[in-house]
Amino acid sequence: MAEAKMGTAYAREMIEIFREIAADGKFPELSAKLTALADKLEIVCTKIWYKTQKGNEYMEKTSKDMGDFKAKVTGSADAAAAEAFAAPFIKTLDDTANMVMEMKVRMT
Repeated sequence: MAEAKMGTAYAREMIEIFREIAADGKFPELSAKLTALADKLEIVCTKIWYKTQKGNEYMEKTSKDMGDFKAKVTGSADAAAAEAFAAPFIKTLDDTANMVMEMKVRMT
């Protein structure tokens, strides 16, 4: 029986993609944003499943929506185009990370 992929696995894949794009250094401002987001996701990625099922749903949906994110960002003609493409994903992932960071686990 195959195991379902959890939000943590999606987050780790995204972290890897963001770090690869940042290492390329083609768009320094975007690279800085992606590095900051990767750092934030690393802090919360192990808590995504533990704290909330919503985190899993958000990560799965965002991963599917991103498609071939790396190719689209690095293939952009200029920084503005790359930034415009990446901005909605950065906002969504930042919001998800903040939600997980702020959520309290109630033990009953």
